[in-house]
Amino acid sequence: MKTVFITGTNKGLGLEFTKQYLNEGWNVIATCRSPTTATDLLSLSKKHPNSLTILSMDLTNEASIEQISEEIKERPIDIFISNAGTATGYTSGANLNDFGNVQSEPWVNIFRTNCVALLLLAQVVHPNILLGSDKKLIFITSKPASITENTGGALYMNRSRRTALNPVIKSLSIVLYEEGIAVASVSPGWVKTDSGGEGALIDAETSVSGIKKVIEELNMSQTALYCVSRVNQSLGEYVKSFRLLKTFNSQSCTECKMRELNLLFLLYCNSCKLHLKLA
Repeated sequence: MKTVFITGTNKGLGLEFTKQYLNEGWNVIATCRSPTTATDLLSLSKKHPNSLTILSMDLTNEASIEQISEEIKERPIDIFISNAGTATGYTSGANLNDFGNVQSEPWVNIFRTNCVALLLLAQVVHPNILLGSDKKLIFITSKPASITENTGGALYMNRSRRTALNPVIKSLSIVLYEEGIAVASVSPGWVKTDSGGEGALIDAETSVSGIKKVIEELNMSQTALYCVSRVNQSLGEYVKSFRLLKTFNSQSCTECKMRELNLLFLLYCNSCKLHLKLA
């Protein structure tokens, strides 16, 4: 039975990843900051006592990250999904993402948690990934991390926390290539979670189902992959698209002439919401 290691599993996407992999018969190592208060996760543990391992881990604490190696020892891990992270600037008075209110300490802390800590954790689980059969490292990112798709400005900390991770993931994919470890960065789309809000386009179940298909199809020819999950709003159809960070082609939408990514089987235009077959 294969094993997946997932972070940030107390709620949202991390919890949904845990549910779906458990339902498919996987062993799941689920981490979160406070397992004793993660009621939904604990409920899953009662349903899957032999296949779900819950570990405490705090990405803001380097010792907590290093302790994971003692917990998992030489246990093979097939897939690593880095989902945990933090955002800031919306809960304490002035929006710290607004120009004029930005402060250095919160920004440094968010970089430490959302970039540095994730690489440290990847180092910790690396020996276990080598023991697994699938050998895949998956990092959940977000659309605001995109430089080209930033049309709204602001959100300085929340955008840069993920953008900074992209070159780290690219470098990691190069370093681990000879070991047969595939690395990918995946944007789940605008999802109805605590951070995404009720106005988001898709629910966690739909997003995670699509991401899991991407993970399943990921191979060494696609390492350093950047994947964007989208929804066709008019049809309610879930669409997944791929873009290689190393090389990618693009074509123009025949309707609005807006350039879009060259996908594996479809072109999806953000402007006119059309699916176009590749030429």
